[in-house]
Amino acid sequence: MALKLAVQTQFGVPAPQAYARITNFFGTKDQIQVQVAIHYDESARHGNMATVKENAHYIGMEDLKGDLIPAIYEVLKTYSDYAGAVDV
Repeated sequence: MALKLAVQTQFGVPAPQAYARITNFFGTKDQIQVQVAIHYDESARHGNMATVKENAHYIGMEDLKGDLIPAIYEVLKTYSDYAGAVDV
C-alpha cells in the first residue's frame, strides 16, 4: 500500500507521479509517529533510489478507524502535504 501524488522535491523539481510509503511508525496508547518516504515515482522506489522527501507526522489514536495501516494512509490523505493523493 502507498500513495501516488504530485510533490515538489527539496530541490524544487516537480515529481508529478511521486510515490509515498509509510516506512516506520511507533507510539503510545494516545498517538503514533509515522515516518513517510517519498520517492520520485514507483519505479524509483522499487529500484532502491534515494527519496526526494521524507516526512514525519503525529496522529492521535482516536483518528484511526479500522485496520491500522489503511487508517494511517486515510489520515495522511487529509493533510495538505498529500492533497490529491490516491491509493496505489
